[in-house]
Amino acid sequence: MLGLSFTLRILIVCHCYRERDSVIRIISARKATRQEGEHYKR
Repeated sequence: MLGLSFTLRILIVCHCYRERDSVIRIISARKATRQEGEHYKR
């Protein structure tokens, strides 16, 4: 998933949703590469 941080940085986030607990668990997050950022801006 691509998204924006509070500081307006484009991030790639991997997460899972547990319906049983209604919890979203972030597995990993990193700053998007330049190419990924361009894809997000389209």
